[in-house]
Amino acid sequence: MKVALFHKQSGKLKISEKEMPVVGPKDVLVRIHYCSFCHHDLSVIEGLLKRGVSDEVVLGHEISGVIQEIGSGVENFSPGDRVASLLTNSCGVCSRCNNDQSHRCDLGEGIGHSRDGGFAEYIAVSENSVFKIQDQMGLKQACMLACPVGVIEEAFGRYKGKFGIAVISGSTGGLGIHGLQKSASLFDRVIAVTTDSQVEDMLVAYGATDVVVYDPTEKIQLHEIIMAITEDEGADLYVDTVGSLLINESLGCMAQYGCMMLLGDIHGMPLNIRIGDMLFKDLTIICSTGTSKSSMMAAERNILNGDLHPVIFDVIGLEHIEYAHTQMKTSAVIGRILIDMIQDS
Repeated sequence: MKVALFHKQSGKLKISEKEMPVVGPKDVLVRIHYCSFCHHDLSVIEGLLKRGVSDEVVLGHEISGVIQEIGSGVENFSPGDRVASLLTNSCGVCSRCNNDQSHRCDLGEGIGHSRDGGFAEYIAVSENSVFKIQDQMGLKQACMLACPVGVIEEAFGRYKGKFGIAVISGSTGGLGIHGLQKSASLFDRVIAVTTDSQVEDMLVAYGATDVVVYDPTEKIQLHEIIMAITEDEGADLYVDTVGSLLINESLGCMAQYGCMMLLGDIHGMPLNIRIGDMLFKDLTIICSTGTSKSSMMAAERNILNGDLHPVIFDVIGLEHIEYAHTQMKTSAVIGRILIDMIQDS
C-alpha cells in the first residue's frame, strides 16, 4: 500500500510502499478515506517533538474511513462501518479505558507517532480506538472529530469559570478556529488574536466579537492590548494554542480567577514563567491534548446540529503532502488540510 513514511534520523517524509498492516484478534482494518495534517505532524517533521516517535513511522492521526475487515474477537464493529479514529491505539480493558479515558490508556500507543498512522491507504487499530459515525456525518468532516474538534470539546468540558470574556490565540489554526466557534456559542465576548490582518472578516464570521491583529515585534505588548480593550478586566478564559513563545503575555491577559486552556505549543521553547501572574490572579490551568469518546460524540452532535463547522483549508492527494507541510510551516493554513487517500484508487 502507498504511505507517507517519516524517517526520524533524516527528518524526511517520503512517499513509499509498505506491506498491508496485520489485523489482530481485537483489531479492525480501516480503508482510510481522509487524514488531516495536524501541527503535531509538523512538530514531528521539524524535530520539535521527538519523544516516543518511532524511527520509521507513518504520520497522521486525524483519520476517517470504512472498516474493511475485523479480527476474530471484535464485537462492536462490522465491515462497512464508517468510523473516525481516536488519537491513541488503546487496550480497551485498563481502568482508564473503562473510564472513558482511552486517550490516556495505560498501554496506549500514539497513532501516527509511536505506531503507524493515517497517511496511508489502510490502518489496523484496536476496536477501542475507532468511533462509529452517524450516517449524516461526512467522512471529510469526520476525520476532524477527534482532533481538533474533540480536543476542544474535551477541554471545554472541564471549564468551570465565568462565561464573560474569552480570548483565543492562534485563532486561524485547527484548534484556534474551532475553539473560537465553541467560545462564541458560550461567551458574551470573544476576542480572536491573529498575526494576519487579512482574516479579520473571516474571524468575525466564525464568532469573534473583536479581532486583535498582533505583531510580536511591536513595542506594545499583547497583554496591554487585551487589558485596554477589556477596560482592565482581562480574560475569564484564555484559549492558548500557541504556547511557550507568548506564555507570559498570555498570562498577563488573564482576569482574576481566570482560566488558561493550554492546548498546544508550536515552538517548544524553554519557559521562564512569571509565577506571580498565576498566583495572585488565582488562575486555573487546563492542559488538554486528547479526547474521549464522549467528547467525540459531543463534537459530532454539534457539527450535525450546525453549531460548529469543521474548517477545511484544502483537500489534496498523498503525493502533494509536502505542500501541506510547507503551508503549515508558513502558518498559511486556516483550519486543516485534508489528505484524500482514495482519489487515485
